[in-house]
Amino acid sequence: MSAGRVKRLRYHMIRNDPELAYPNHVSEEVDLLARALGSATEVFLFVDYRGTLVPGDGTGGRAPAPAPEVRSKLEQLAGEDAFNVFVVSRRCVSELDDLLRVPGLGFVGQGGFEIRGARGTPFFPVNPCVTRRLFRDLEGHARDHLARFPGVEVENLGCTLSVRLPRDARAVAREATQEFIALVKEADARCQLEVLYDRSGVGVRLAGWHKGHAVRHILGDADREETLAIYVGDDVTDEDAFAALTEWSCPDGADGAWVVPPMDDEDELDGWPGSLPVLVAERSRPSAASLFVRNPKEVYEFLSSLAAVASSIL
Repeated sequence: MSAGRVKRLRYHMIRNDPELAYPNHVSEEVDLLARALGSATEVFLFVDYRGTLVPGDGTGGRAPAPAPEVRSKLEQLAGEDAFNVFVVSRRCVSELDDLLRVPGLGFVGQGGFEIRGARGTPFFPVNPCVTRRLFRDLEGHARDHLARFPGVEVENLGCTLSVRLPRDARAVAREATQEFIALVKEADARCQLEVLYDRSGVGVRLAGWHKGHAVRHILGDADREETLAIYVGDDVTDEDAFAALTEWSCPDGADGAWVVPPMDDEDELDGWPGSLPVLVAERSRPSAASLFVRNPKEVYEFLSSLAAVASSIL
């Protein structure tokens, strides 16, 4: 493989980007939600699955089903005429549908590579047959080469390949990561892949499409002046969606940060609704999100607040 191609291999990770800010906790903006919803005639709500709707343990494997009260809240929101609710995950749409069994939900599966509206047919931005062949071959090589590392697991999710690393063995994790990256460079002759790092391991996906593109695709025909777009997620791939929401709501390059300026009770919001990216993290960190909640329990509370406000004003 040429040196030029090695240089073009792309990497994506949580980092201290000077352009990112530390989002406020939702409790610090108590009137934000009501004001925004009151300005909207249509709401698009995107909620990540693992680590957001259900706890994320970083071990991979089949995702757990959400608690009954979480499913009930999603069903309530999906039943609101003004709401379009999508669950987003690395899992395929059929698995998400089986786990949730909530009428009226839309899904963004395989990290954005599979989209299905509540009443639509699946949309694939790339040819799934070509993608499956590429990742099947890489999966075989990764399993063969990484089998000697204890605690390392390889998972093929269709349009992404994840390598889960042991948290308590840094030397093993470092060596396994280096070997995996070497395999990716060897296999990626056309520079089609993008490397992802997160708290649980390392992986690859097809470059040029991600959750943010999927969100923009879904919002394609929405009226920016009448629509509020909300995205709730916890991991590095959700940052793509946070940024996409801000860019969608501010196409002319205006400051997209969702900050409510001081105002009197009789003042009206100018230029709203817009977008509301919400990070799920135990503490605030540099992010493209505007607000944060700490864990899936607070996600449920946030959804409950949405439902309460929606039922009263929408």
